Amino acid sequence: MSEASRGLGLVIREQHKALTWLHMDAGRIRALATVRTSNRALGHWSTKAHALGLSLFDLLTDPRLVAEHLGDLNQVYARTTSPLIQTLWRNKAVLGIEAHLRLAELKATIARDRVGRGGNELQTPVIPSRIYCAMLGKWIAGLDIIEAELGILLDAYRQSMTASRDAPADGSRGQRSFYRAKALEVFVERMKDLGHELAPHVSFDRFIAGRLNAHQSQLMHVVMAFTGMRMGEAKILPLRNAVDFINDGGRQVHLVNGYTHKLNKGVKKPTSWVTSPEGARAIRLAQQIAGSILQEVSGGDPATDTKALLFPSTKNPYKAKSPRTLYNHQFRLVERDQILVTQEDIDELDRLELERAWDRAGIVVGKPWPLAFHQLRRSLSVYAHRSGMVSLPALKAQLQHITDEMRRYYSDGYSKAVNLVFDPEHFSHEWNAAKAESSYFGYVMGMLFSDESLLGRGAELMGQTVTSRTPQETLKLFSDGKLAYKETVLGGCVATGECKTAPLEPIPFDCLESNCINIVVHAKRLERIIGSQESVVASLQSTEEGSAEHRLEVNHLKVLLRARQKLKEKTA
Repeated sequence: MSEASRGLGLVIREQHKALTWLHMDAGRIRALATVRTSNRALGHWSTKAHALGLSLFDLLTDPRLVAEHLGDLNQVYARTTSPLIQTLWRNKAVLGIEAHLRLAELKATIARDRVGRGGNELQTPVIPSRIYCAMLGKWIAGLDIIEAELGILLDAYRQSMTASRDAPADGSRGQRSFYRAKALEVFVERMKDLGHELAPHVSFDRFIAGRLNAHQSQLMHVVMAFTGMRMGEAKILPLRNAVDFINDGGRQVHLVNGYTHKLNKGVKKPTSWVTSPEGARAIRLAQQIAGSILQEVSGGDPATDTKALLFPSTKNPYKAKSPRTLYNHQFRLVERDQILVTQEDIDELDRLELERAWDRAGIVVGKPWPLAFHQLRRSLSVYAHRSGMVSLPALKAQLQHITDEMRRYYSDGYSKAVNLVFDPEHFSHEWNAAKAESSYFGYVMGMLFSDESLLGRGAELMGQTVTSRTPQETLKLFSDGKLAYKETVLGGCVATGECKTAPLEPIPFDCLESNCINIVVHAKRLERIIGSQESVVASLQSTEEGSAEHRLEVNHLKVLLRARQKLKEKTA
């Protein structure tokens, strides 16, 4: 690097620090996340300024250059640029800016960029279905790994804490270290047996804390993925009674108990989430870790302590993990799993999210999916409503399980249940709000981009309605309740109101027989069901010919065959 380049870098760095400080010091105290975002946005502008051979202030005061390079930033950093320029303008005398700062022109440039991007970029992206399946599949499989080593790991943690307490207080630092090393020799070897080789420069305490932090991070992601809670709510989940079991028609339902303080002036309010068995299992594993930290650090009792957290710092059972720790371990989780974005994932995002510049959000083919905590909340609300998009059978069954429970507990008619606390920010409201969005996604994937032949008056009605409309206009029809789409075994249903002929069986034979105005049938699904039904009829004919079951299944087969004949006549 030349001397001139190095000197410019120092100037930009000082300008970056000065503007960040003045931005923080303007009026009321800004939230830490806001300060962090502003600092990162300035970091992007600083990098661009250095590449252009300009100072940071020279770049941010030139409307032409700002317009030219604003498109390289994601939506959050682009929006943050406007208040940063406002701070620059207010403090131009203090910062020694001699050029005339054309504030109105700069703000208009940013406003035009915002309009050009469209409002949908403000929303966190839905995780593509393939990546979502792989991600949850790896995390669920990881529970076995955590469970397998947790006993030894917690024994090592307890022994490490005991060795620290028992080391001679009047000895030198070297004597205390030697005592600890001898006391922990057995556990070092046991860690090696599990495949964990300690690096020479890493102490045993740091190694144990690192493993516990990694496990806590993965467990927190599982809990968030199968509840829909926010990161802030996961951070303050209590250790005691974090999960309950209630009976629902003879089945056990897992209920997570915690708090929310979103839009409640920082005051915690009790709330609850329904979760899956995997979510409950993750909580039980996290309780083992948090319970050991509570006992070893403060001598508390996990059964009675009401203040200890479920995901605490490894040094303090009452202190939540720092954002830095959470984001660092999330980054390591992404690096470990290496779920890379493919062009098919981008194509799916394009279909689901209309027009959006994905590379500005860090979503690039060949690179790991840039996971963010809130993506889990939005993806759950969308995919659980339309679990037919999820291709892994085991995961699909899991999501259907959680969908069924949430349907029971989060539906409008059940929202007054006394065993759940529904505040204005509860996930149930986002769950209901996702209906229109998930219906639109189901329509896009099930009809608009399907290469199958479609049968049914519902398919014809939907085609006539949306043929001349843009994707944005179509989405609005779903949001307004004028269109609807939900997946069925045979294809889909476009009914906007309650179904009047809800069948007792998963295959809508009644709808096929009556040629329901809302039915959509996929040709390939119909063929598979016919094949299965023919096997059922053949089996009954050989063992119970003439029985009620045999006659019923024969009638069902006839309904399916007539539907296939109609499809052939339509496509002939």
